[in-house]
Amino acid sequence: MSDLNAPVSPVFIDEAFDCARRAGLDAVPIARQIAPDGRMTLAQYGAFWFALAQAMQDEMLGMTAHPMRPGSFALLCHAIRGAPSLGKALERALWALDVMVGAPRGKVSVRNAQACITFADDGPPASAFAYRTLLIVLWGPLSWLARRRLPLVQVAFRCAAPEGAAAYSRLFGTQVQFDAPETQLVIDAAHLTLPVTRSEAALKRYLKQAPGNLLVGYRGMDDVTGQVRALLSRTSPQDWPDFDRLARQFRMSPSTLRRQFKDQGASFRQLTSELRATRARDLLAKTDIPVAEVADLMGYAEPSAFFRAFREWTGCSPAQYRNRQRQI
Repeated sequence: MSDLNAPVSPVFIDEAFDCARRAGLDAVPIARQIAPDGRMTLAQYGAFWFALAQAMQDEMLGMTAHPMRPGSFALLCHAIRGAPSLGKALERALWALDVMVGAPRGKVSVRNAQACITFADDGPPASAFAYRTLLIVLWGPLSWLARRRLPLVQVAFRCAAPEGAAAYSRLFGTQVQFDAPETQLVIDAAHLTLPVTRSEAALKRYLKQAPGNLLVGYRGMDDVTGQVRALLSRTSPQDWPDFDRLARQFRMSPSTLRRQFKDQGASFRQLTSELRATRARDLLAKTDIPVAEVADLMGYAEPSAFFRAFREWTGCSPAQYRNRQRQI
């Protein structure tokens, strides 16, 4: 079963119905035509959202300062696909959203190796559903451009916690903070340097599954780089195959696999370094495992080699990184 066949949380269905009611639209006949039994998969929820957006002439279902006319999301994706890096794509996406919908307005800042995307409101806070929709409209295509589900360090909403708040944390893959001073999304700043190498044809395939795929997030399985990433993510770095053995697992010659990586704007060395960096930061921030043991878990024979690599990734030592994370 694919991710798009997974059931959607009833909380999100109810909130979409609320948007339609506020616009004076009876969404019941639309929902019954798409999901007669009342239960929706992610794919059906995407079709429901698309139908509501067409009826309301607003892809944000009335939740932003200005309506996001049908076709705006596709236009945003076309605008960011040609960016040279993920950081530039993020800047373009925030610019496009500002032009299309007005408030909440987003800006990005980088501090302590983290990129913080903050949204400012004029007046009272919007609903949790509005913030959640705005963030996934931004986060979904960026993850697709990056060829991976971008891990979120922090998600905070300016509004009060809604009923069924746990569904929000499951969606974003991290605990969502409510009643925060401002709405923000925090990612590792290293992701901003990732190259963007998506084709026009790939974008067309991506848009065919929208908006249902936005609730899944990008899993990175539509090319060899993504498949290798998924394979390595399931195993400890200590057990990773070398490049020749990996090529055999994918029934390719090493030169063919190397060419596949190059065509997709990546390399095996870059991929393994990035996965080690992400896993090491996570262990240091969330566990009390000694640094020397973390080095061993990352597949380094000597702690000193891990120390040098970690400083290249973050600009600080593992101990300094752990201390900073515990002060946040």
